[in-house]
Amino acid sequence: MADAPTSPHAVLEALQLSLASDPNALDHARLVLGQWARAPRFYTYLVDVFTSREGVQLEVRLQAALQFKNGVEKYWRKGALHAISPEEKDAIRPRLLQMINEPSRVLAKTLSVSVATIAKYDYGLEWNDLPTALLSAIQSGLAHPDANEGQILVNRSLRFLKASAKALAANRMPKGRATMMRFAEILFTPLAQIHAELLRRAVQQLQTEASTSQEAGIDPFESPLLAFRTLRFLLMYGFKDPDLAGEPTDFYRSTLPAVSQLLELRVSLLRAGHPSTSSSSFVTFTKHVIAYGDLSRSLVTDKVAAFGAMGVTEQVRDIYIQVVQGAASDIVANVKDDLRSLYPTRLVVQALLLIKAMLGDWDGTSALPVSPDFVQQFAEVLITRMLPLRQEDLQKWEQDPEEWMNEEEQDRWEYDLRPCAEYVLKALLSAHREQLGPNMAALLQQVSTPQNMDDLLLKEAVYTAIGRSPSDLEKYIDFNQWLEGTLSAECAGTDSAYRIIRRRIAWLLGNWVGEDLAASSRNQIYALLVHLVGRNPSTDQAIRLTAARSLARCDTWDFDQAAFLPHLPAAIEEVVQLLGEVSEPDSMMRLNQTLGVIIARVEGHIAPYSQQLAVILEQMWQTCQESHSQTSIPVTFTRLCEALGEQSQPLQPQACQIIRSSVDPTNEDGLELWQVLLRRSTSLSPEMLSLLPLLVSLLANGTDILPRCLAIFESYLLLDSPSVVSACASPFFASIHGLLEGLKFEAVKVVLHALNTVYQTAPTSAWAGALESSGCFATYLKVISGDESALTITKYLASLTRIILASPDTFHQLVATTAARTGTSPDAILDTIVSQYVDRLDNMSQGRQRKLAALALAYLVPTTNPVILGRLSDLVALWSSVLAQTEESDQGDAELYHIPDDYQSDVEIDYTETAETKRRQALSAQDPVSAQPLKATIGQKLAEAQQLNGGAHAFQQQWLSRVDPLLVEDLVQRLEGRLAG
Repeated sequence: MADAPTSPHAVLEALQLSLASDPNALDHARLVLGQWARAPRFYTYLVDVFTSREGVQLEVRLQAALQFKNGVEKYWRKGALHAISPEEKDAIRPRLLQMINEPSRVLAKTLSVSVATIAKYDYGLEWNDLPTALLSAIQSGLAHPDANEGQILVNRSLRFLKASAKALAANRMPKGRATMMRFAEILFTPLAQIHAELLRRAVQQLQTEASTSQEAGIDPFESPLLAFRTLRFLLMYGFKDPDLAGEPTDFYRSTLPAVSQLLELRVSLLRAGHPSTSSSSFVTFTKHVIAYGDLSRSLVTDKVAAFGAMGVTEQVRDIYIQVVQGAASDIVANVKDDLRSLYPTRLVVQALLLIKAMLGDWDGTSALPVSPDFVQQFAEVLITRMLPLRQEDLQKWEQDPEEWMNEEEQDRWEYDLRPCAEYVLKALLSAHREQLGPNMAALLQQVSTPQNMDDLLLKEAVYTAIGRSPSDLEKYIDFNQWLEGTLSAECAGTDSAYRIIRRRIAWLLGNWVGEDLAASSRNQIYALLVHLVGRNPSTDQAIRLTAARSLARCDTWDFDQAAFLPHLPAAIEEVVQLLGEVSEPDSMMRLNQTLGVIIARVEGHIAPYSQQLAVILEQMWQTCQESHSQTSIPVTFTRLCEALGEQSQPLQPQACQIIRSSVDPTNEDGLELWQVLLRRSTSLSPEMLSLLPLLVSLLANGTDILPRCLAIFESYLLLDSPSVVSACASPFFASIHGLLEGLKFEAVKVVLHALNTVYQTAPTSAWAGALESSGCFATYLKVISGDESALTITKYLASLTRIILASPDTFHQLVATTAARTGTSPDAILDTIVSQYVDRLDNMSQGRQRKLAALALAYLVPTTNPVILGRLSDLVALWSSVLAQTEESDQGDAELYHIPDDYQSDVEIDYTETAETKRRQALSAQDPVSAQPLKATIGQKLAEAQQLNGGAHAFQQQWLSRVDPLLVEDLVQRLEGRLAG
């Protein structure tokens, strides 16, 4: 590590090197600066550098400020590791405030972030003079004899204030709220006065000068805008909610005539062609006008009670409805996405959203009272002026229908005028459906016979309005009649001018199909959408893409499969055809989603098209590399496999190509496809077998996908365990060993269940060597003999039982080999294992766990080993205890054994009847827990033990005589069926 810097000069040299073009020097400088970031006095030296205006390049000063900002974010907090010392902080804070006369705007912005971070931690504790010091600097700047220096003082101080207010406002905890309230109490009144003065000066300069100058590089409107945004933070977060009486209310009320005047001034300057409108400061002036609306929106959405108490609702609404009406008088000429236009899109969208907030929300409740006339007039403006397509829309449609359609699909209501008007109208119809519903029905009649293009555009707008609010308008519009009498005929038409209507109908049908419609109407919608997605004289690419999107919306609870099946061939053909025609990822993704819905809804009827679809999906995957549309392909393939069930196996060559390149620790879509295929397979294909190394490598990561990866591995085992384990035993157990000691109990349960499946399904010769050489078996012994929780130990004991039941000889060999490797006695290991089975029986809450323990000990009894036979008294007591718990069937089953295990997660449970379901049932039927009668097994193993130890008499004399006769008699009666419970 580099030695700590001893002077500002050393830091200056390192900063200069960090800007060098030589890569080696650059890397060295970055390394040194990174090491110094935790060194004492480093941040003092950085301050020395960026406060030096003579002899230090601006780029170097900026780099120092950036290093300082990054360090402050990490090390200023008191409890931070390598925190900056209190003495160094005390020296730094006043020096930052001396930077309020910094000429460089970029450097000042960077420093404002640092000031804000420090204020977040220190204001209210060590830096209480921050607001008063900055206010004093602003006052000095306003009175400064040098206009340039005065503007810099004011601007930089306001920038520091605004950043600090924003940082303090972000802390919504009680202590943070109290700190923000103290900040606001000091600042609000004087800052409101300062804002008024700054705005007055800026407006005067805008009106009087031929072109607005920017002395000292400062926009005259930037400072009042900074002041206003600071006031917004103070008003919203510095006063008790919802009590905004007094100064905040007075200030907000004063903004309303101000914004009204500024809006009028702005329009008049633009209409007069005033020279100032071409300046950059006019843009900042417009931003200030918009900032007024931002404050109103914040109040009406976040502090609606306080806003209502101010009594300004009508005044605010009148101001912004004038904006809407002014823009709507000539949308094409007036509204542009340019802050120098007569009505910038941003301003009109803000006005619409502000009015929407005052009109109510989706549940039909009205936030603030409005007159019926206003509601009706506002709805009319939206429908007739703002919803109709414009010539530029039609041109984009003509030039590139696919790109235009993708723009239409985007959620742009916060930015673009027409989507915003649709969003606001939907809210308006929801909140005032009883008033506007009849009007919409009447308007639908009025536009039924358009005479020219303007009439057609209006009709399309009315269809848009109705399509946006089906649940609100179904009471007033007889959709079934409308569909039968009008929409069907319009869909079949071929008039090129009517294409805008046909596209809108295709969209509208998708919105209405989920409503409570007659079965005949729903079936007709299927037919119309398939017609509109096809290549015929009624359609073009935009119509077809819209219809395809609406087909996906037919995924309703009352989908009529029988009615849709006659249209299935055409639907598949046309959607696939569209997939081959489009080029944009968004289009491919949406069409892919449509295919997925169709597949899921027609289920097994998709079989005739499955191979074709599999090939297409694989081709799409290869051509859509690194595209967000690619993510939908495994999902669609999964739906295809789910629909086909066991018929999905022929699709594995294509599916495995997708799985191979799609699975990673952050994406489970490919894993789900993998799992679905395996569960529906009837045999293990070579393609699936080739994916095993990939699966084992994913297991080694131990990430959140571990449960699904283990479930997939179990699916492999259930298909062909001998082949699977033989192919990957060593890397598999090596991965498992890396996981076991680092996982929490919930994850350990899942891992052990997968291991149990290995022991149950594969021959011991396939896994025993890898189990021992990997260290996994040693981990079993370590956990069982250690100080882990009782729950963890019982889980390991249950898993150890599976090894014993698979082969007691293999178990003894594992014990012997592990003992030799670790320098332990095999007898000591056996004694520990038996002791843990006996001692932990009461911790085994599930009947199946208790039976497993009893079976394990029974399997160990056929031996001459004195360690095991010497514990016969404990074993007899344990067997009697387990036998007393339940009565088994002749086959060894009992209801108690079928309580669901607690190892499972959602990804491991198969909720659908699949081929794997049968395999699991077969495995369960063979499980010793339900297939080996415990009484018979204990009796048989005791008999084997007697034979190994010289017969019944010798066994009795040597071992059984050591057991309490009452315990022996109890066990004998239970084994013979003479005692139960």
